[in-house]
Amino acid sequence: MTMTMPEYRPAYKQNGVWVFSRDEYRQRRWHYAPGEHVVFGGPSKRGKTQLAFDLMEPVVCPEFPAYVAVSKPTDPVTLQRGKELEFEFVQEWPPVRKWKHVLNGPPPGWVIWPQFGDINTDFENAARVTANLMADRYTASARHEKNSAGILVMDDTMVKAKIMGLDKQMVTILAMAGAMKVGLWVFVQKPTDSGSTPLWSFENADHGFFAKGGDDRMLDRYGQIAGDQGKLLKMVVPKLDRYQFFYLDKANGFVCVVDKD
Repeated sequence: MTMTMPEYRPAYKQNGVWVFSRDEYRQRRWHYAPGEHVVFGGPSKRGKTQLAFDLMEPVVCPEFPAYVAVSKPTDPVTLQRGKELEFEFVQEWPPVRKWKHVLNGPPPGWVIWPQFGDINTDFENAARVTANLMADRYTASARHEKNSAGILVMDDTMVKAKIMGLDKQMVTILAMAGAMKVGLWVFVQKPTDSGSTPLWSFENADHGFFAKGGDDRMLDRYGQIAGDQGKLLKMVVPKLDRYQFFYLDKANGFVCVVDKD
């Protein structure tokens, strides 16, 4: 069978930085290693969750799964993209073992979506399930259990940190779990006043994706995080289109703009 390579839209320069289409970036420019942490910065409604799923697609597999922890009753992007990537949807963690997993193997990822509907217990229940997930993955990795590596995707990070009281657990994973090949993907609307996790994630992240929006204080913080590339980031980010992201590979100093499609 003849393999046909996809046709990528030509790259171009915008404000002196290369802009790559979403497909070209994730297939050719996105290099992710187990245990690396990722931060997505920017206001809500800027496509952070969609980008995260796009980046998971070429990375995850049954031997290296993603665990997407949901903390709200509805999330159309997670529902659609989770199904497209054939993730398993569960309400509790650890999940009930199913015969299809014994026969066919585990899925490439999990969407852990606690039951919602009771205003008096929803946050407590979601916090319990998410805490169980992080404790289980951390313990499995510390014990070097088979297939213990993976990605913990903590969308709505501020809610998890401040409202659900999971700040300590996420900081522990940021500080220690990378060496055990567990990566934490963090989503930050503001780099301040959101608990310790956003602050630690900016300092410890290997990859950063920054969207347009926010105030000058937020942009200054992004610039500090970017180090030598801070001046360039502060120039480019305010000029991004909606759903574009400024990308920073902190280890290698590589920067570009990831296009909206």
